[in-house]
Amino acid sequence: MVLPAAALTLALSCAGVLAAQPALAADTPPGLSGAPAAAPSGAPEPTASDTELRHRVVEAAKDRTAPEKPADSAKSTESAKKTPFIIGGSTTGISSAPWMVQLAYYDSATDEGYFCGGTLVAPNKVLTAAHCVAGLDWVNNGAVLAGATGLYDDTTGTVAGVWRQWNHTNYNADTVKSDVAVLTLDRPLEQQWLRLAASNDSALYKAGTSATVYGWGVTSGADGADLSSTLRKASLPLVADSTCNSAMQSVLGADYFVEGSMICAGTPATGADEGTQSACNGDSGGPLVVGNKVVGIVSWGVEGCTAQGAYPVFTKVSSYTWAAQPRIDDTDESLDGRADLLARTPSGGLFEQDSLGTSLARRAYLSTGWDSISWGMQADLDRDFLQDWIIRDKTDGKLYRQYFDHASESWTWMQISSVWGGYKSYAIPGDMTGDARPDLVAVDADGSVYLYPGKGTGQFYGKVKVVDKSWKNVKIFGHGDLSGDGKADLLVRNSSGVLYLYRGTQVEKTPWSTRIQARTGWNFTSYVANGDVTGDGIADIMARDSGGTLWLYPGTNKASSSLFGNRVSLGTGFNQYNLLF
Repeated sequence: MVLPAAALTLALSCAGVLAAQPALAADTPPGLSGAPAAAPSGAPEPTASDTELRHRVVEAAKDRTAPEKPADSAKSTESAKKTPFIIGGSTTGISSAPWMVQLAYYDSATDEGYFCGGTLVAPNKVLTAAHCVAGLDWVNNGAVLAGATGLYDDTTGTVAGVWRQWNHTNYNADTVKSDVAVLTLDRPLEQQWLRLAASNDSALYKAGTSATVYGWGVTSGADGADLSSTLRKASLPLVADSTCNSAMQSVLGADYFVEGSMICAGTPATGADEGTQSACNGDSGGPLVVGNKVVGIVSWGVEGCTAQGAYPVFTKVSSYTWAAQPRIDDTDESLDGRADLLARTPSGGLFEQDSLGTSLARRAYLSTGWDSISWGMQADLDRDFLQDWIIRDKTDGKLYRQYFDHASESWTWMQISSVWGGYKSYAIPGDMTGDARPDLVAVDADGSVYLYPGKGTGQFYGKVKVVDKSWKNVKIFGHGDLSGDGKADLLVRNSSGVLYLYRGTQVEKTPWSTRIQARTGWNFTSYVANGDVTGDGIADIMARDSGGTLWLYPGTNKASSSLFGNRVSLGTGFNQYNLLF
């Protein structure tokens, strides 16, 4: 199949969003029990009916594989061409790989279809290859099937549509570099999901380590081979970069392997199906797994997959976690990939202002009667793609969470009974413990700091003391990765206005590395950390000065005094609000 001449740009807005008002449950904050219902824009509507999605699954799997763009023939031998793509291996059930999903693309207008594999890496996020996504309109033509062992299965498993697509901006179809993409689904799935290899997971890539690749790809290198009707897997030893680079140059007659961005796994192909174990056409986008983490994405290999001496090549995930993880963690009120602002007036009026990138849209009125909360935060505690509101009610001093209940399709309240409401400062930066679930950090009056590991349900496990009485009178905030390593970080401002960056380690008892002084003179009246405001995948900060101007500090992914770029004014008059979150 030939790729479309130009990539399609997707511009999603909240126009297609299903508005759902919150239910006044028994655990509604007492101070809000008489307030009119208020909720953000809502939850995404299904992009297509389940019948249509299953139809796409069946059509896409009919002798189709990922869209190909072979290397220039002048750079390839006649017998071995570079191509995107389990030969060998064995069949397996979806229960052994519940996070494995089928990606089906079918355009009924052109009768063009493609099939790829993918990995569920959050309830509504799929990691796959950029060559499976780039230039295609997955929102209108895509479908994802989870929980099914069989390829042509249109009755079992769970289908989902695609709400938003992202592929690495540096993806190059000729070199297949930066071959990584993330699909955001239009609903959360209940299947188990996997984590990405982190930037410091070098031990997972040691040569000789046994890795497992999964897929429904062709089981023979012969022309016209069919996709496997059943999920297959193969155990492949990881190969040293130098070995792979030398081998692939020898086979292809050109230098395509990029050390640091790609990895190889397996043993040299024999020149025939017999004795060869390799990913192949149709396995594209699927995972290479080590230690319950995705270390690689099936990317490319030689045409036919069995050329003597060749290896299958995978995207090295740890080299791209910094770019992919923010797309996995993202969530916002307007569902457009840019973090938004909530603001409350002294009289209790609650307003929403959506981000336009480097400016804010006109405020939208949500409700009145919100004068009873002392602070608020936005965070997606259950990883369902929808922002929760975490607030403290002044009436009883307890913490509450407003969230979207998918069973009743409405917004509702629950008390966060696992966290005390009397701390001096709170933050939910993201995953501090390495389990891919958002965690809460709190500072006590004596300067002690406690980490509450998240359960992924809106509740938290027991507190872990991580700092002993040395953070007195500080303000903590932050949401997402600020340093460019794919891990959530924390910002700490002391009473003198000095701002420090604490880079996340994802180790529960030592959640931060040595602090880095980022700024001085940070004596603002309000700090808002909701994630990526500009939409570039890098966490940002909003801060209000004493004159009422709200400033955007765009993140740079630099763990230094250059943590933020030049600030941008988001407007004046923000002193009319006594709470921003």
